[in-house]
Amino acid sequence: MALVLGIGALIVFALVLILVSGKAIKPITDTYHKQQEFITNAGHELKTPLAVISANTEMEEMLGNNSEWNQSTKEQVDKLTKLVNRLISLARAGETGELTLSKVDFSKIVEQSTQDFKLIMKKNDLAYQVSVREGLNVIAEKHSLTEVVNILLDNAQKYCDPHGKVRVELTKGTWSKNVILRVSNTYTEGKNINYGHFFDRFYREDESHNSKKGGFGIGLAMARELIQVFKGKLSVSHKGENIVFTVSLKSVK
Repeated sequence: MALVLGIGALIVFALVLILVSGKAIKPITDTYHKQQEFITNAGHELKTPLAVISANTEMEEMLGNNSEWNQSTKEQVDKLTKLVNRLISLARAGETGELTLSKVDFSKIVEQSTQDFKLIMKKNDLAYQVSVREGLNVIAEKHSLTEVVNILLDNAQKYCDPHGKVRVELTKGTWSKNVILRVSNTYTEGKNINYGHFFDRFYREDESHNSKKGGFGIGLAMARELIQVFKGKLSVSHKGENIVFTVSLKSVK
């Protein structure tokens, strides 16, 4: 009898704990959703004035005003526009309902993205090696997964050592359960870096050096959040003289 009462008391306690914890967490989740909504709305509001400024600078250029100040304004507007677009995408990544997941051909996405980056790699005098296994499918949202691949490729070409090498490999994982994407680049000074912060929003290793690269420190954060929405993993490591980003997604037929 005492055992039954004890079990009953534990069940009641567990139910009370669940109810209390749910109420305690609700203000936090509400605040989070409001924050995401604010970022999205503010981002859309910023797009209009940025578009107007961009149009004005282009008109000045057409009228013969190619001054360094006009060019600087144009460059900064382009940067802000990219930042706003990424902030909106990052906010949406936190709302799984915003994305419709389906079977996508990961191989075709990687093939197209790596092809798009060929000229950039050549311009930066980087060796570029691509190996893509055909017919690898995953559950994701096509455009968002493409954005992830582009973020990793852009990151690799920006932070690769001079005259270094960027390598891209898409293959199947152990027992063929997962599809694995590895994007690596030469980075000889990467041994003592704290990789735990790489996916933090607005984090950039060596601010004084990386400010010249034109990034905002949100691309990798967005990539990880999108991969998490797809029920996958995105990790980073340093092997030999290379920094390696690895995406793992469940394989589907």
